[in-house]
Amino acid sequence: MSSEIKASTTEELQLRNYRTQLQNRQEADLHDMEARHEDAVERLTERDTQQLDNLRKGYDVQISQEAESLEDRLHQVRINNEERVNAEKRQGDEQVQKYRNQAQLRIAEYKKNEEAQLQVLKKQYQASTEALHERAKKQAQKEANSV
Repeated sequence: MSSEIKASTTEELQLRNYRTQLQNRQEADLHDMEARHEDAVERLTERDTQQLDNLRKGYDVQISQEAESLEDRLHQVRINNEERVNAEKRQGDEQVQKYRNQAQLRIAEYKKNEEAQLQVLKKQYQASTEALHERAKKQAQKEANSV
């Protein structure tokens, strides 16, 4: 029996050693797997972060391009509106000048007509004065001849 106890003890020690080796190996494998897992998670995190950065940069570039495009459109609209305002202002100035010229022509025409009427009235007044003077002379002669 003692050889059986010894064999059993030896076998038990071997099994414990084997078990300890297995545990050590499993722990080493577990640590190795955890390290690989951490590395994989870190790489994924870095990749995701890089993708997010790329997306942000892409959006920033796109937003910047859209903003630049909108600024260009706004500038063009302002230029077009300014040209339109200037054209309308020119047209307005031309209309005002046209009306002024027409008014000046009418005023000149009125003055001309007034002058002509004034000349006619002067001639009528002078003729009337001369006729009255002639009548007064004739009347004075008649009275002088009758006395």
